[in-house]
Amino acid sequence: MTSPTVYRWQTPYDSAVLEMDLTQIPSRVKAALQAIEERLRSCIEYGSPEHRAIEDARRSLATLNRKRK
Repeated sequence: MTSPTVYRWQTPYDSAVLEMDLTQIPSRVKAALQAIEERLRSCIEYGSPEHRAIEDARRSLATLNRKRK
């Protein structure tokens, strides 16, 4: 059995999504988006599993930001 792949940007993403303190969400979302953008600046294949995961994460963070307002 193989373990699921964990990408470096996932830790800040998980911190943003799981944050319960409403005052901390904006900074967590910002950190997650920065980690994602940093990863996208490196070589990543369009349509790869990680690229699809990043697109899903960005949509989730955008939804989190909208619901917070």
